Amino acid sequence: MVKNINLVLATLYSIILVLVETILNTYWNDWQYAPLWIVDYLIALILLSAVFVFKQQLQNLILLLGWSFSAGVTYMALFISLDPNGLNSEDIEGKLPLFVLALLVSIIGLVSTIIDFKQKTCL
Repeated sequence: MVKNINLVLATLYSIILVLVETILNTYWNDWQYAPLWIVDYLIALILLSAVFVFKQQLQNLILLLGWSFSAGVTYMALFISLDPNGLNSEDIEGKLPLFVLALLVSIIGLVSTIIDFKQKTCL
């Protein structure tokens, strides 16, 4: 049950992440510094490959990698944006709730992957 919820969460999160990143960068014409938006596409690629390509034990490891990477990136984005210099950005009020939501989803995915892994090893 936890595994199925995690796989659905990873799929939905990846699709929404790519759509929101593309829409925000297109709307604000903010495609300049590539590493800040490429990581979102990389997170989606890792999570979707965990769902659709890898199976069994390797699937858990790839999910763990994807959720950990997502949690780290969103943690960084959130707290860089909370820096007083980061708050000078004109679009910060719209991005902060998205960063918080993405961090929460990443943590939920990370915890559910660990729970699923522990359930399999205890059996």
